[in-house]
Amino acid sequence: MQIWRFLQDELDRRQSRHIDRRYQQSGLEEKLTLAEFDWSFNPKIPRQACFQFNALKFIAAGENGLIIGKPGTGKSHVAKAVAYQAVLQGHKVQYLETNDFFNRDALFAAEQQQTRLRATLEVDLLVLDDLFLGRSILDETGALLQTLVHSVTNCAEASSSRPIAWYRSGARTLGDNTMSTTILDRLMHHCHHLEFNGRSYRLKDAA
Repeated sequence: MQIWRFLQDELDRRQSRHIDRRYQQSGLEEKLTLAEFDWSFNPKIPRQACFQFNALKFIAAGENGLIIGKPGTGKSHVAKAVAYQAVLQGHKVQYLETNDFFNRDALFAAEQQQTRLRATLEVDLLVLDDLFLGRSILDETGALLQTLVHSVTNCAEASSSRPIAWYRSGARTLGDNTMSTTILDRLMHHCHHLEFNGRSYRLKDAA
């Protein structure tokens, strides 16, 4: 019995170290869960669909997730919670605040860009947060986004506050109608589509 407890304790320690390592590599800065989310404040949010998403079956099925809706309605919280749940379940995750990642990438030399791109692609789940937050992006950024979406096939999750721009003005945002069409086509293929409406949690906290 004592030997069994010793082995179990060692396995638990190793599992904890693996989780910590995956978390540190994920780019997440918060260990958020859906249990911490205030569902009562905004009943219009698709709670059941969020928990189904959090079960992570979409990863094994090779499917995508797209979360769109008004600012402040909790899209990033849900995206981060799903990402952290994936970390806990042993998946390799990369969370990116999209605008910041693309702006910083433009500052690197071509070789460094390729190195960062390879590291980003070697994941089970890629989370692109605040996708298309800005009204326009550089051509080089659009090309990088296209590479990310096409290479991490069926493992991309994106949250966006601009559903109108995404569906109707992709060419204006990306500057290339063909590119926007192919990115949209890939993201929407076998996609779990969650739409967030209602009141803003940020305005609630400010009040």
